[in-house]
Amino acid sequence: NKFNNKTNGITFRRWLLKCNPALTSEIESLIGSGFKKDASELKKLLNYTDDAEVLKKLSCIKKSNKEALASWLEDKQGIKLNTNAMFSIQSKRLHEYKRQQLNLLFLIHEYLEIKAGHTPATPLVSIFGAKAAPAYIIAKDIIHSLLTLSQVISEDPEVSRYLQLAFVENYNVSAAEKMIPACDLSEQISLASKEASGTGNMKFMLNGALTLGTMDGANVEIAEAVGNDNIYIFGQSSKQVIHRYAAGDYCAKDWYEADPNLRRAIDFLTSEEMLKYGDEEHLKRLQNELINKDWFQTLPDFNAYIVRKEQAMSDYAVNPEAWSRRTLINIAEAGFFSSDRTIKEYDDDIWHLGK
Repeated sequence: NKFNNKTNGITFRRWLLKCNPALTSEIESLIGSGFKKDASELKKLLNYTDDAEVLKKLSCIKKSNKEALASWLEDKQGIKLNTNAMFSIQSKRLHEYKRQQLNLLFLIHEYLEIKAGHTPATPLVSIFGAKAAPAYIIAKDIIHSLLTLSQVISEDPEVSRYLQLAFVENYNVSAAEKMIPACDLSEQISLASKEASGTGNMKFMLNGALTLGTMDGANVEIAEAVGNDNIYIFGQSSKQVIHRYAAGDYCAKDWYEADPNLRRAIDFLTSEEMLKYGDEEHLKRLQNELINKDWFQTLPDFNAYIVRKEQAMSDYAVNPEAWSRRTLINIAEAGFFSSDRTIKEYDDDIWHLGK
């Protein structure tokens, strides 16, 4: 009876007030300044879900933040981003369970689809920020593969009109403060049952990004808060994943051989296009890892991920006002994930410092 759980939280004064002053100012103009001390007051924004002017202003703020990130990245790394595209961002520790490799396979899929003449509903800018332990070989292979693919895409004028991949160098909190306000689609795609909670998903939500994720960690509570219409959930459940581990019956090679779409994406890792810019040892090792091991079950979630991500891209392109309404709902419901609430729960239930 001494064990209990508290949903962790984020310092919203840093992750909203400091890093997104334009959004902070707009919120204050709508609901007053009380939310700066009590994040639960963000719920007052729900009164504006049908206000076209407010939704348009949110869209303009997001565009301005995307332009600021693009300018910063151009100065820092010489990368020019298309700010009229959807910005999808995955920034977190580079680890197989977080599944940057799933995002990599999606980007390969999109590249191949564009080459086949199937253009996406909206141009996509996919941004990664990550660090990994120096001895983590497969993490290095994933990073190398992403960087190689970014070069393949950038050198192909047919594809680069619709698709960009940027890897932020020396990712840190200062970089995150620029990336998070600019995000349209928050990539929270860890294997269900593996994430204790996560806080990046909360930061993106607070800044008006919609979550694309598995039912893992705090994604579960975000989904409960915003409703299924305001989040993109995909993939296996925790129960399914745990059952696969317990049964020991997951064979990645069976999935690879049975699905031509999946096989096409994995085979591309060692294609002529990739080998032109990349190192064969790194690319081949990651390919072998996916085909012969895939401990974090990337392959079973591959097609579901494609379907949900392409749906998000279509929603973003087809109805911008509806997209902005959903971002407003996410911001309004983000107050629960304040660390103030977490600490108060600890005090009420455990510390009793105020008694």
